[in-house]
Amino acid sequence: MTLLLRDYHGHTYDATSPDDAGHWFDEQTQTIMPHGGCGQTLTISTDDKPVLRIDIDIDADRAAVQWLPDGSYATEHEPDTPITVYESPDTGLIDISPELARVTPATARAALIEYATTCQRPTNIDWSHRDQSPS
Repeated sequence: MTLLLRDYHGHTYDATSPDDAGHWFDEQTQTIMPHGGCGQTLTISTDDKPVLRIDIDIDADRAAVQWLPDGSYATEHEPDTPITVYESPDTGLIDISPELARVTPATARAALIEYATTCQRPTNIDWSHRDQSPS
């Protein structure tokens, strides 16, 4: 099954394997955004409706991983650092609260790889339900 991986600009990249998805993730997370940092929003799915959202800032060593179908988010660490990401050309920069930015970039990548392998919500991390928006 082919995954549709989208960057902050809405550009779609087709990944045909977990390794392909990991390569795309590595390239995207190191890209300098219009604001001069690396923080951006990535979405992943098998069709046009994203199911996995990753807000990531490798410079801050934090990411927010959200499973969109049920609104849950990954909870690897206690909340401590907010991140600022470039969500899209339309919305620009948004702040992601410390309550959501609770995983490392390596864990976010592992979640993407697991989703690319199973097309199910990743089980390599703990999930909690949120009662707030991502910004």
